[in-house]
Amino acid sequence: MPVATSTQLREHVIIWYHEMHIPVDEIVTLSGLSHATVYNILQLYNDHGSLHNPLVLGLLSANPTMFLDEIQDHLAETCNIEVSIATLSRTLQNLAITHKSVAKEALER
Repeated sequence: MPVATSTQLREHVIIWYHEMHIPVDEIVTLSGLSHATVYNILQLYNDHGSLHNPLVLGLLSANPTMFLDEIQDHLAETCNIEVSIATLSRTLQNLAITHKSVAKEALER
């Protein structure tokens, strides 16, 4: 399974491309990422102004105690996006969203 690209590396890709005007081929060499990953990071940033897809983050901000199957159902019903539970789990892990962060938010209410 591929390793998740860190937020710091994603930030570097954006800076290298948009601020330093480094070509994608050179960014691939500097970062060790594939061309597809670099293009995906750039596309996500251009579309949403964010390093991570805001769809799941927005959904969890509104409903922080949703279970993975509820997120899966919501994405299928409202966005016509089919995604596995495993993919959602990895996405949350990559975004550093854990059981502890949900429990903390619940305690703060």
